[in-house]
Amino acid sequence: MSGTLVNSSAARRFVKQGFDALCRENEDEAYDLLREALRHDPDDPRALYLTALCAHLLSREETIDRTCLRALKSGSRRPYALASEAVRYLYLSNFSRAESLFEQALRAQPDNLDLLVGAGILHEYSGDITKGIAAFRRVLELDPGNVRAHVSIGAFHAMEGDFEAAMGEYREAKLNEPSLENPHQKLGRDYFYDGMFEEATSEFALAAAEEPGEPAAYFYLLDCLRRLERADDALDTYAEIRRRFGGDPEITSGYYEHFNMRDEAIASLERLRRSHPTDTGLLTRLARAYLAAERVEEAVGAAEQATRLARNHDALALLGGLYLKAGRYQAAIRTCRRAIELNANSQQAYKDLADALLFLGRQDESYRAIRDMERVRKQAWEEYQAKFSGQDRADAGV
Repeated sequence: MSGTLVNSSAARRFVKQGFDALCRENEDEAYDLLREALRHDPDDPRALYLTALCAHLLSREETIDRTCLRALKSGSRRPYALASEAVRYLYLSNFSRAESLFEQALRAQPDNLDLLVGAGILHEYSGDITKGIAAFRRVLELDPGNVRAHVSIGAFHAMEGDFEAAMGEYREAKLNEPSLENPHQKLGRDYFYDGMFEEATSEFALAAAEEPGEPAAYFYLLDCLRRLERADDALDTYAEIRRRFGGDPEITSGYYEHFNMRDEAIASLERLRRSHPTDTGLLTRLARAYLAAERVEEAVGAAEQATRLARNHDALALLGGLYLKAGRYQAAIRTCRRAIELNANSQQAYKDLADALLFLGRQDESYRAIRDMERVRKQAWEEYQAKFSGQDRADAGV
């Protein structure tokens, strides 16, 4: 009995820490803490729900299914079980059903912060600004320093075009959590994704001036200046990036890839490969960078090295496509089939397999590959529809 009490106490401690991390917008840390809570108490209903919520934010479908089913088995009509099932529907983009389940849970516990945060996240994904702001305003009434609520309300204001109100919320979030990204950078990205590049440029410049050691603002600023055809300013910003961050490819490589700076991305990734020659993820990134630069044989070499180090579906599917592009059709066929063995839903591998077979004049086999692809896609769609619109497991008393 005492061991059970100790485990439950440890679980509650990890759940609290996990929820705090979630509300600081640190989903990875929250996910790890909540999984630790479940290691101590696998049936803790709060831990199960919050783990599912983090898994949704991190796109980890298997965790969602596993935790939600376990939550339902503890009592399908309990608030956390209903909310867990709501998260499952949220992941499936069935927003109306997710909202209904959250509403049922909140009727039982209207001041439950966990549930209110989940409902707010639902409205972020569904794009319901009014309901989202209302949910997070209620969170702030109960927890005035909640960082996630301030950031989310700010994002909703930006969606409405009220950028001044958005900045106020971002500033408030930063006051409560100094490790958060600069408010000017956050607002700059709002402008950026709205296509308002002049306004974004000003915000990113302010962010870089306030936090000169943070690289993101410089890269966004450079991209804005290029889009605005301000060549001299763009060159100055590029020089500043090289001066401040050029010696650290761990920092720069991802930004170079994201902003399609192909030569710089390749140079940074090649430096990293010399330090980490057995990193399959790094080799796959390098292969994709070579491909983007039309350096196909080098891309093949990097992908081949990745597949020799690990039997990885993504690397095999990429290598199959590269063999096809290089005209090595027999190798493409073998590699695509290996990729499909690892992941039967690999649509691109099926397409590349069919093309390689067609180039060799093997039409019947090519058509068979296409039919297999269509069958697998149809089956996946039917399974998705069954999850999306089927009977609630909560209603079924699972």
